[in-house]
Amino acid sequence: MPHHSHRRSSTSLVAGRRPSLQHAGPDVSELTLLKEETHTGDHFLTPTQLEVVYRTNVITGHTDTFAREMLETYGPNQLKELKGNSYWKIFRHNLFGWFQCVLWCGAILNFVGYFFSDSLESGDGHSGKEYLYLGCVITATIVGTGLFGFYQEAKNMAVMSGFENLVPPNATVIRESTKKIIPNSEVVLGDIVEMTGGEVVPADVRILTCTNFKTDMSSLTGESEPIKHRPECTNSNPLESKNMVYFGCPITEGSAKGVVVATGEMTQIGKIAGLVTGLEKEETPIAKEITHFIKLICGVAFTFGLLFFIMVYVIQKSWLSALQYMLGIILANVPEGLIVTLTVCMTLSANNLKKKNCLAKTLQAVETLGSTSCICSDKTGTLTENQMNVSHLFCNFTIFDKNDHEHVSNHSYATLSLAASLNLKATFAFDTMNLPIEKRKILGDASESAILRYMELNRSATQTRENNPKEAEIPFSSAYKYQVTIHRMQASHSYYLIMKGAPEIVLEYCTKVITDEGDQALTPQVKKELKASFIKLANMGERVIGYCDYNLPLDSYPLGYKFDTQQRNFPVENLRFVGAISMIDPPRRDIDKSIELCRQAGIRVIMVTGDHPVTALAISRKCGTITQPTAYDYAFEHHIELSDVPPLIKNQFKAAVITGDELRKMSVNDLKHAQKKYQEITFARTSPQQKLFIVETYQSLDHVVAVTGDGVNDSPALKKADIGIAMGITGTEVSKQAADMILLDDNFASIVLGIQEGRRIFDNLKKTIAYTLTSNTPEMLPFVLYACAGMPLPMTLILILVINVGTDLLPAMSLAYETSEHDIMSLPPRKPTDHLVNRVLIFMAYFQVGMIQFFAGMYAYFVVFAQSGFFPSSILFVRQDWESPSATVLDTLGRTWLFVDRKRVERRAQTAYFVAICWTQISDVIICKTRRISLLEKGMRNHVLNASIVVDLIAALVVTYLPLCHEVFGTEPISWHDFFLAMPFFVLMILGDELRRFLIRRNLSKWVERETYY
Repeated sequence: MPHHSHRRSSTSLVAGRRPSLQHAGPDVSELTLLKEETHTGDHFLTPTQLEVVYRTNVITGHTDTFAREMLETYGPNQLKELKGNSYWKIFRHNLFGWFQCVLWCGAILNFVGYFFSDSLESGDGHSGKEYLYLGCVITATIVGTGLFGFYQEAKNMAVMSGFENLVPPNATVIRESTKKIIPNSEVVLGDIVEMTGGEVVPADVRILTCTNFKTDMSSLTGESEPIKHRPECTNSNPLESKNMVYFGCPITEGSAKGVVVATGEMTQIGKIAGLVTGLEKEETPIAKEITHFIKLICGVAFTFGLLFFIMVYVIQKSWLSALQYMLGIILANVPEGLIVTLTVCMTLSANNLKKKNCLAKTLQAVETLGSTSCICSDKTGTLTENQMNVSHLFCNFTIFDKNDHEHVSNHSYATLSLAASLNLKATFAFDTMNLPIEKRKILGDASESAILRYMELNRSATQTRENNPKEAEIPFSSAYKYQVTIHRMQASHSYYLIMKGAPEIVLEYCTKVITDEGDQALTPQVKKELKASFIKLANMGERVIGYCDYNLPLDSYPLGYKFDTQQRNFPVENLRFVGAISMIDPPRRDIDKSIELCRQAGIRVIMVTGDHPVTALAISRKCGTITQPTAYDYAFEHHIELSDVPPLIKNQFKAAVITGDELRKMSVNDLKHAQKKYQEITFARTSPQQKLFIVETYQSLDHVVAVTGDGVNDSPALKKADIGIAMGITGTEVSKQAADMILLDDNFASIVLGIQEGRRIFDNLKKTIAYTLTSNTPEMLPFVLYACAGMPLPMTLILILVINVGTDLLPAMSLAYETSEHDIMSLPPRKPTDHLVNRVLIFMAYFQVGMIQFFAGMYAYFVVFAQSGFFPSSILFVRQDWESPSATVLDTLGRTWLFVDRKRVERRAQTAYFVAICWTQISDVIICKTRRISLLEKGMRNHVLNASIVVDLIAALVVTYLPLCHEVFGTEPISWHDFFLAMPFFVLMILGDELRRFLIRRNLSKWVERETYY
């Protein structure tokens, strides 16, 4: 028995070209190996050499004993299962993220305060009941928003296993000269397999013999047309050589026999599965921002808490009392309601996106799309319609647009249309014949389907074929590269031969060319002119099919003549060239406008496709991803090869088409240089590993990268991208599983709408946080005055709770409904340094707007006290007596106040302070509507915000005047005019901020913009 070496492929070499860019998991060496393209030589080997390398026999196959040993050595022919996020992982993320952990700490501190409230000094103005209420509310907030977020993400989570659907259940192998059907998992290296149409390729196979064998490799390579295979090597790249077929590719027609050269995880599809399973995503931009925000808010809270601890300790000489005050300050800074507004904001945006045909699998994916600075888009099905259409017709030495019907009656045009209608294998599916022609299903390959649909619309091809039945046919073969049909013509009662194929091939069988004036001899000059037209069509990225014909003379080929396609008892030379038809997978409608909108928004759109570079360039031009000249254009214009373009000329271009072959020779730094140098790039003929390489390199240049794709070959790049976007209609289950978002209509324009929505949510989150944080200042400073100035407490912890999770909640959430500012898509993508919460926002919230609110509250507080005889000077440094039930306190007029009476006045002042904060928070939400444009221009069209203002006022009235609320919240009714004490501050805030925006818009003060525009 031969010795079993641990062999992966015949000449497997892993290029030491470039290391992995980013750490992606524990098993870095294996992942790095998978990122590299494996270069094999199996497609170069002869059958005899394959027998030696794989220890097999192409006639008899393996013995059963040796096959079992191979199965034990290399393992079963299976793929890694692609697992998505588990429900537990989503649940854990929503309940114990960074933000949630801070709130959990706040809840725990409150419960600690409650349990120790009786044993500790109660000199901080907080009762044990208030600690308990606040702890319960924070806990309920975390659990409620966590469950809501879990529900939203779990219902969008793809419940698919991915790769397993690509694997056929059984395979036909030859072992010990006997044909056997075995489970596909038992196929081993060196097995001789037989494959037929309708099946799926059972492993990576080198073809030995085949008959009209075609496979659909679109999910692996991006090729939209089925690939016709042959036993000979046709390309140095194994993925492009016609004698190789790959695991999981559907077989569209024909039959073949081959030798298995890779199984399981070492197949091309297996390596992709390994990559997708091993890659880990970077943290989303919004997750980074929330982490940054938590650090900031914790820093602010603990800084104020520590300062307060020191001040209280210096004044009261009690570290225990100082600790309690510090706890109160920290809790006042915990934004209990903010997590609710964040969840609601992103959920609303996710629902808005779904209406625009973007299904976000995670809530954070919504904002990530708005942060995108680079889109690496697949071509087929995303930028294009994923359906071949006739684009041009060529006859009488003229290229006609498909919609130009002025010449249909011309002799050459009519003859070309007749030939194209008859020489077709494609047919309409019988069960769809009653549908409109555009919606009928066609049985046949993409090119023939396009011609049939066009000819049916313009020439009634089905009727033409019925009237002129086919009598004989030579099917297309890669050996002679043409197809011939012979028809019995109804009109002339004679036979009509039509040949079609590559135009430069069929032209060689012609001696004449048809024109509207009659037939013309095919001279070398005429042939050169025709070929120039073919090249012109090909350079437009179109697939060209040529036609020629021959009217068989009735005396030599009478009706009833028996045509023999094997002996060829009819002519296939000295034919007449009729014309050509070109086809293309056309760009989607208005795709150029969508890409121009991306360009205006500062987003680079890069096409990454498996197609030929000329086709990729042509589609790039039509879509608008490339608008400037490239080296290819120079080569076309000067009729030279691309390799002959001088380097000095090449370096002058600002746009480029980079092929997979060129990428293989590039290092990381080379690609970075190209990405910086060229303003517009299209990548063509790329492999899955190269797509991943492109994405990682852009990420290393600090781009937020979105990747679109529909095939298995796109899945590693989809997984690694900051946001992967799969196609909902044409996308494979694998691509949908690896992606973060699914385009339900496969339309690139939906991505642009998603970007606009993502930018809007970032802006609105900024506004929401600015609004929420401003109330922290008027909530904290009362405790400073209470501890340091010995004043009666202006605001209780329970009223802080009412503001944070009561009156502030609806206005904060209503900002999520705010429409985007008109210039949002004319601004460049935000930089990584442009944080959700920055220094300016903190300064504005705490020290400008927050201070105005504090002054408004203190004004109302002092007025209410003054109405009862307590001027400000008489309530300073009276805390000890004020809080003592047995002590009496004198007001400014010298009157004595007992504990119960003065506490009633205190509660009225606290209520007035609370109402003042409610009023100024209403003005705050109004000024937060817009950061730049005028309120007069923006208007009050956000009806949710308008309703929240009304609800806010009703809540303030209820807390102030409802007796039940007096018991629960410790409030006291105030006179009606005291309810409006904060109105001057309300007006001041709105007018002041309008002035600020005016100065920024008119560029009158850079200092104002620098210090106040957050």
